[in-house]
Amino acid sequence: MARQLTVVVTCTERKSAGAAPELLVRNLATGDVSARFEEWAGRLSRATSSRPLDQLYNGEAWSQVASLVRTARRAGYRPRLLVASAGLGLRPIESNAPPYGATFTSGHPDAVGQTLPERRCWWMRLAGLADAQAMSTIRERVLLVLSHAYATAMDEDLIALGHRGLNALVIGGARNIEGLPRVAADKALRSVLGGTATSLNLRTAQAWMERHDGGPRLFSTKTRLGWDQWAVRVRVPERYERIPMTDRQVVDFVKAALRRRPTLSRTQALRLLRDQSRACEQSRFAALYAKAVSE
Repeated sequence: MARQLTVVVTCTERKSAGAAPELLVRNLATGDVSARFEEWAGRLSRATSSRPLDQLYNGEAWSQVASLVRTARRAGYRPRLLVASAGLGLRPIESNAPPYGATFTSGHPDAVGQTLPERRCWWMRLAGLADAQAMSTIRERVLLVLSHAYATAMDEDLIALGHRGLNALVIGGARNIEGLPRVAADKALRSVLGGTATSLNLRTAQAWMERHDGGPRLFSTKTRLGWDQWAVRVRVPERYERIPMTDRQVVDFVKAALRRRPTLSRTQALRLLRDQSRACEQSRFAALYAKAVSE
């Protein structure tokens, strides 16, 4: 008989439809995070258009979620999929929700909080939404495939999960937590795993499950040893040959990008610059982005 496995993945920014203005976090009133959350919860409850989560999320990374589920089935598991969302909380894939814009990624226009305590408070409040589940309801085996931003917001829940001694494994994540084995994503494996950086955690999870030793534990010394030996053989460190830019060139680049997309965040603008093989150190870019916005 197939063994039950709860798989937790993070949501994606790309959706199959655009969100109404009232369901973009950027359009909430400024102020205390609790008050902003209450306003958000009210807006969600009044939304009239919704669709199943497996039809709401989109993009290359989301396509890897389905691949991970298939890989888990081939490994002898019966997967149950939950999605961790900054707008909806922890939701079963079968639940419905409207298109929305919310994220734990700092610097994004739809970030739910600008500080880590705010983002952690927001995550804990999400468990009270209709259809959302508390992490404490997860039993037995659980595979958590988490981005750095979402793992830091969920940190208190992850610590509690580690204390419960479940058969659990984190792929990606943000840090090592006692009682919660973790396999960090390695960009040097992209040459063999393929895909974009945003899907690397999911592709890493698939590769781990394909190499699982078949034992009752998701994480074992045997599987880890085999993983490390394989990774050493195939990893290819990524090297970036980017073109240096003057301060004026960076400012002009940001201004042009903002004219095309006024809501472009600093993080997104830096990613766009680097995607074009141009170089700018992060702290320097932050100052130049602010200058471009003020001009």
